[in-house]
Amino acid sequence: MWLGRPSYNIILCRKYDLCYICILNFEISFFVMKKSIILILSTLCLSSALAFAQMTDSQVMDYVKSGMASGKSQEQMARELVARGVTREQLERLKEQYTNASADGNVNTDTQNKKNPRQTATKSRQNDRRNTTANDRSRSRSRYRDDYDAEYDAEYGSEYGSKYGSEYGSEYGSEYYEEDYFGERPLEDRIPATSRVFGVDIFSGRDLTFEPNENIATPSDYILGPGDELIIEIWGYNEATINQTISPEGRISISQIGPIYLNGLTIKEASNKIKKALVSKYSSIGGDTPNTSVSVTLGGVRTIQVNVMGEVKTPGTYRLSSFATVFNALYNAQGVTDNGSLRAIKVVRGGKQIASVDFYGYLFNGKSDSDIRLKDGDIVIVPPYLNRVTVAGEVKRPMKYEMTGEENLSDLIRYAGGFSSNSYRENVNVARINGKERELSTVAAAGFGSFSLADGDSVNVAKVLDRYTNRVSINGAVMRPGYYQIGGDVATLRQLIGKAGGLREDAFLKRAVISRENDDLTLRTISVDLGAVMSGKAEDILLRKNDIVSVTSNAEIQAPGTLTINGYVAQPGIFTYSKNTSVEDLILMAGGLLDGASTAKVDIARRIYDPESLEATDELGVSLSISIENGKFVSSDPSFKLQPYDVVSVRRSPGYRPQQFVKVNGEVAFPGDYLLINVGERLSNLVARAGGVTDHAYLKGATLKRAIGEEEKKVLEAKKKLAARSATKDSLMVDDESEAYFNVAISLDQAVANPGSEYDIILKEGDELTVPEKLSTVKVSGAVMNPNVMSYVPGRSAREYINAAGGYGLRAKRSKAYIVYMNGSVAKAGRMGVKIEPGCEIIVPQKEEKNGISAGEVMSIATSAASLSTVIITLVNLVK
Repeated sequence: MWLGRPSYNIILCRKYDLCYICILNFEISFFVMKKSIILILSTLCLSSALAFAQMTDSQVMDYVKSGMASGKSQEQMARELVARGVTREQLERLKEQYTNASADGNVNTDTQNKKNPRQTATKSRQNDRRNTTANDRSRSRSRYRDDYDAEYDAEYGSEYGSKYGSEYGSEYGSEYYEEDYFGERPLEDRIPATSRVFGVDIFSGRDLTFEPNENIATPSDYILGPGDELIIEIWGYNEATINQTISPEGRISISQIGPIYLNGLTIKEASNKIKKALVSKYSSIGGDTPNTSVSVTLGGVRTIQVNVMGEVKTPGTYRLSSFATVFNALYNAQGVTDNGSLRAIKVVRGGKQIASVDFYGYLFNGKSDSDIRLKDGDIVIVPPYLNRVTVAGEVKRPMKYEMTGEENLSDLIRYAGGFSSNSYRENVNVARINGKERELSTVAAAGFGSFSLADGDSVNVAKVLDRYTNRVSINGAVMRPGYYQIGGDVATLRQLIGKAGGLREDAFLKRAVISRENDDLTLRTISVDLGAVMSGKAEDILLRKNDIVSVTSNAEIQAPGTLTINGYVAQPGIFTYSKNTSVEDLILMAGGLLDGASTAKVDIARRIYDPESLEATDELGVSLSISIENGKFVSSDPSFKLQPYDVVSVRRSPGYRPQQFVKVNGEVAFPGDYLLINVGERLSNLVARAGGVTDHAYLKGATLKRAIGEEEKKVLEAKKKLAARSATKDSLMVDDESEAYFNVAISLDQAVANPGSEYDIILKEGDELTVPEKLSTVKVSGAVMNPNVMSYVPGRSAREYINAAGGYGLRAKRSKAYIVYMNGSVAKAGRMGVKIEPGCEIIVPQKEEKNGISAGEVMSIATSAASLSTVIITLVNLVK
């Protein structure tokens, strides 16, 4: 047990026969002012092995008041309340009741009881019944635990154990879901429908309680007894209110009048008797014109003690309202067991059976007269069932039903909700055990009302066959293909086509096909001259069930073919062939000609097809050419039309050249984009058209950037494949993403000085020429001590620039140093005749790091050498 400091927190978890008690947030606060008590009860999780609660609501309140007055602690009161059978539901209800009463200002328990005594007494009895039901359900659930504990733990233990175990401890975690598991998801719901017994779970549900209605006016035939509270109201010349409870001797006592015996009287008889007795005290009540009126009503009703025995889940003695009926008693006893009867429930009073209750009458016909009101000392006995029959198959509610000896198969089908829409109703099969073996009876529909059922019978209602007795189908070239009924106005092929909206315009009339079933369900095909049948020239065909009529369209028999157009048209593609299509029509369908299309030649490729040919031919195809004259196509045959599968190719005109531009940047007079005037235009022409170079131009450093063409792309792809196969990195290694441009090394000074020479490169579309400004620096980078940029000194060698940068680095490849000039050309440093020019960069490559041989590798080599020496020595000795 864990007890918190500020308030006592108790949890009660039950595992089989052990109880672990803890209280959750049990807080009781009392404020006594003018006999008003505010009770706040937070969540209390309790479970008890008692048959029913031992304390009513008023007793709990009295105990709390006396406990607080005597100075008992909250912990001590909580323990004693648990021991006396107070449940969580009772405390939660008290909390809500007194919280609401506090908000309304009506918190005096005695006052409330006086204002509505019958309601207060009713609530108390309902609480007792709820407590009884809760504890009985707990005992009922415990019977399932042994069989389903392993399954329950595997399905819910890990989920709810982790949830509650972290909060309350793993010892209790897996048990917390037990209430919800057996309450919210009864085990019966997991049983197949045909294995469940109809009606047995009605009394164990939470929604239907069969509680008697005690808020109605007291019935005139209500029989009074000890414990009933009477409210006598007097008004007129005299006014008074008298509350009296009938004593165990069966009487009430009124001041100045004495005892009045009322036991066994109806409320109407008791009212008359009380009025006569009051005349001696209030004279104005009697006489011909009484001036005082008297009203006798029932306040709190008494409780009666009823025994529920036999095949019920929790047999025993129950204290119920005097308004309680047989169904209310069965509900408090948790309903009947799987072996209990719902058709012959006995009510025994004074040693004699006074009624036999048929619960099916209430369920199926709404007969509430069978739900008789009980009296004190009555015994409700549920005997075992007599006849129980299973109905399965195509009924609305397949289940097990209890049948009486007078009921028949027709009654069973009515109990099962009747036939389903998919049921075969001509006959049903009834399987029966005759004492030795099983036997089967096939009962025709006419005999349903006379066929008696026996215990253990199993009735099966079959499905209808999955086929049609009067259906045909039609598909293909009709307006409304589908299934149709035959018979009546549709009996022949012509009538069926008319029912289907008639033939489509593209229907093939020379032949239609009917697929028909033979008597042995094999198929045969019937060919029909559809055109002759529809015109009346041929006899109409009589249809049979399941016939399938297929009407073919002309397009299905012979495909229309296609026409293809490509080349200089707006929307080249493939089009469906139609008769009398000309070349002009096809070009218009393709969106017309594009700029640059040739009007002098349009080619047509035609396939060779001769359906009557008997020999192969070496000819592969036919090529035709058409020219355009004055906007119209001209051919040798003015009526020339395209044929299926022709391919029309519109060529580009040889005289069509779209504009091509190059660009010049940097130190020229007029930089910008320039149109290539003719094929073979060179660098010198571009510089001249740009106004020549400025005084600050450095021609030797000019660069030319060119877009990568298809040939260059192929070279790059080859480099990628070669680099991928290479195990080491070298100059062929390239990036995954190819550049859109590459640099062309040029000598612009030579090109300008010698126009038309090999230095004067021919330009291509998209070329970009950049003429830089003259620089006066040289850059040294790579494996040198201090890479930097230094001033250009004419005549200075590469070695001198490297020394000026601190000399070579530790891992420098001295013989591999090279020079990159501004125009993109590269030269090896130190070679004869290589000069340093302004703006160039001297690069010294660096050697790769090499790992030395480790001690383990040395030992391995030594061991291998020793082994080899041993082998050689052995071989020499053997030779000797």
